[in-house]
Amino acid sequence: MAGLEEVVSVIAMKYVDGLKHKKPIVVMTIGFLVSFYLLAQAMQEIPAGIAYATWSGVGTIGIAIVGIIRFKEKMNGLQLAFLSLILIGVIGLQFST
Repeated sequence: MAGLEEVVSVIAMKYVDGLKHKKPIVVMTIGFLVSFYLLAQAMQEIPAGIAYATWSGVGTIGIAIVGIIRFKEKMNGLQLAFLSLILIGVIGLQFST
């Protein structure tokens, strides 16, 4: 959940536009606070390195997917291959705990 909340926060960050828009700033700030809180909670149950790697991996993959679908960002095959490696790493970490 912490990683998904990070995705929400980064999407809001895309709309901040140099601090001109207040609503995305509020969403971003609250989103990151919730994300860090949930990450801290996860670290009470699983090792910090595994929790952080999973959190950052979920955020990275989530934002990449949103970027491709919502913002029409382009990715080449090599970029997709390396993102796939991150995904494989996150899945592997989950199975190893």
